[in-house]
Amino acid sequence: MYLLLFTAALITSFISGVLSMAGGMILMGIFSFFLAVPAAMMLHGITQTFSNGSRVWWYRHHIRKAVLIPYTLGAFTILAIFSVTAFIPPAGLIFLLIGLFPFITRMLPKSFNLDIEQPKIAFLSGLVVTLTQMLAGASGPALDIFYLQSKLTKEEILGTKAVTQTFGHILKLIYYGSLMMSAGNSLNSWLITTVIVAALLGNFLGSLIVKRISDVQFKMAGRYIVLIIGAIYLAKGLSELLR
Repeated sequence: MYLLLFTAALITSFISGVLSMAGGMILMGIFSFFLAVPAAMMLHGITQTFSNGSRVWWYRHHIRKAVLIPYTLGAFTILAIFSVTAFIPPAGLIFLLIGLFPFITRMLPKSFNLDIEQPKIAFLSGLVVTLTQMLAGASGPALDIFYLQSKLTKEEILGTKAVTQTFGHILKLIYYGSLMMSAGNSLNSWLITTVIVAALLGNFLGSLIVKRISDVQFKMAGRYIVLIIGAIYLAKGLSELLR
């Protein structure tokens, strides 16, 4: 089990390190196969916090700081709502939401100007993305749409998304960690160490590939990969809910 989860964390962190998307979706799906929802959310949150956190360091000079304040305000708004409701989503809903978001974001009219460099759009992104993280664990497709119409380079996207994703996963850890503590549950420390090491290694390897691809290749590859993964999880979510 440790080897399987290490491999999953390594490969998905590598994918995220190259594309800044898709890895978290895959990893949340894998964790949800083997763990209860709160435990899966916690382990995914730990892995992604270190995975995204390492990208914050790699691309620290490319981060667009103007995006962060309005995004954070939106994120805290969602955390406050969840703290009051103490809602835990069923596994089938998690798979369904992960699968649906890539298609929902592609169906929006092109006239929608969702450029995250605009403060009001950054606030909206904080609301939508944090809500998705709380419900589905992963939010890459939801966040991706706010960058598609921006003029940011691949390094600026990698760095800025890494900051917002790290912050969102920390909020998720706070929420689901408090639920697990209140129920008297905890995660194995060796399992936590395993996925942290895999996340850091995967992102280091991914950073080597980023230097070899163009901005156009970066954005195009992400669009296709996230749709393929979405279709797989959509089918899984429907099968879980129809049991």
